[in-house]
Amino acid sequence: MISSKNRPLVSVTVPMYNNARFIAETIRSILEQSFTDFELLIYDDHSTDESLEIASSFSDSRIRLFPSPVNLGPEKNWNRAICDVRGKYVKLVCGDDILFPECIEKQVDVLEYSRHAGISLVSCQRTIIDPEGKPLIKKVNFVPGGRIEPVDVIRKMIRMGTNIIGEPVCGLYPAELISKTRGYSAVVPYTIDLDFWIQLLKHGDLYMIDEPLCAFRISNLSWSSRIGEMRHRQFLEFMEQAASDKSHEVTDLDLFIGRINSAVQSMTSLMGFKLFANPELKENR
Repeated sequence: MISSKNRPLVSVTVPMYNNARFIAETIRSILEQSFTDFELLIYDDHSTDESLEIASSFSDSRIRLFPSPVNLGPEKNWNRAICDVRGKYVKLVCGDDILFPECIEKQVDVLEYSRHAGISLVSCQRTIIDPEGKPLIKKVNFVPGGRIEPVDVIRKMIRMGTNIIGEPVCGLYPAELISKTRGYSAVVPYTIDLDFWIQLLKHGDLYMIDEPLCAFRISNLSWSSRIGEMRHRQFLEFMEQAASDKSHEVTDLDLFIGRINSAVQSMTSLMGFKLFANPELKENR
């Protein structure tokens, strides 16, 4: 990490691949934050559409653009996106998601508040939106607001069989912790973000802001990668890995309940995708 007296307080980093349809909206949502002391790092993973040209069209001194000469894939590009941050805190935003105007300000306030020492990750509730930006779920709320110990977070996540912390867009964390992790790992692709969250939670507690401060976008492409049997199978693998760490205090009962709930979550997601991908089904209901 670069050391500088004039370094920004926050690094917002955007790994991007073929996001031409959404990247302008994503960038605008970052530049229009009420909090302004940040740098915006955009890492294009050799897009084959106009993503790079669109990102290059923005003129703002806080933006730095890093095109890749070859396609690296999500794992390598995400790790590239956090290897050169200058900020005290880091926020990774995928190239189709959105920050609401006060997102960074409210998350920074938590980490900068002295009574919150020992927080390694600040997350927030999120809104789920469709490709047109219309809310499908206004507030996803699996975790109550406030400070939560890692053991309680991980056990509840396993019992519920789903991501209760949120996607990358939801989180803000201290940059100094990056060197204490092994970075993003796509060994289990579906849980690449959860694996990273758990690594951070080995160094402090989670703080959840109980209001939606960002939007996670689903589309035929992005949503299909998170549904069905693949989702269920990979979450089970993630659960087993988490349970193998004795410090997480995961019980056999936690795993039993989690397996059931994960299957239910997968079926619900699959049904929702079919309805989302075929609007005429909704109209005929």
